[in-house]
Amino acid sequence: MLDDRLRLAALGLKRAQIAKSAAFDRCLANVGLTMALWVVLERIRASPALSTHALAKASMMTDQSVGELVSKLAKRSLVERVSGPGRAIRHHLTDSGRELLERAAPLLAEALRSAFSELSAAEIEQLIRLLDKIAPSKSPDAAP
Repeated sequence: MLDDRLRLAALGLKRAQIAKSAAFDRCLANVGLTMALWVVLERIRASPALSTHALAKASMMTDQSVGELVSKLAKRSLVERVSGPGRAIRHHLTDSGRELLERAAPLLAEALRSAFSELSAAEIEQLIRLLDKIAPSKSPDAAP
């Protein structure tokens, strides 16, 4: 029998993820982004020249999802794809991509403040520790 506490915890995580992701999407829509597009842009900014597979891992998405998002970003001239060794494609931000991230930063900062406004600083630290216990990050730069 499924432990009700674990079921409630799992449902709570999913509910929080959906609610906060939708709030971030609404906020970023003001600059023509979604949270998923922002994550890909931010990961490219943080680690230029990642392959599609490495970018997918860093963005916590599938290769196919990242490929589709990068295509959208490339069509908008926000990223450029450069051939790498073998069949690898490397990704770089364009000046327009960097500018868009700068314009998105205050919007996202406000959305994050709003998303966590019901929590104290200590509760936020506790949430970070608890989430890291159930889904440890591999490196400090691994998460968006």
